Amino acid sequence: MVKFLTVKEICSSLGVSRTWLYLAERDGRYPAGIRLTPRCVRFRADLHEQFVNGQWQQEGEL
Repeated sequence: MVKFLTVKEICSSLGVSRTWLYLAERDGRYPAGIRLTPRCVRFRADLHEQFVNGQWQQEGEL
């Protein structure tokens, strides 16, 4: 089962602001979140772990 993280949990884990997270997501520097409603975004915990460990690659990169 896939676990999801909130914006607050991601920002706390990375030590970044919400603005950085949203800009990084938009620019493809961070895995895209799943928008449940226009104001509710969740991020996959497994992709976050890959990002933290330096294993996540932007889509389209080889």
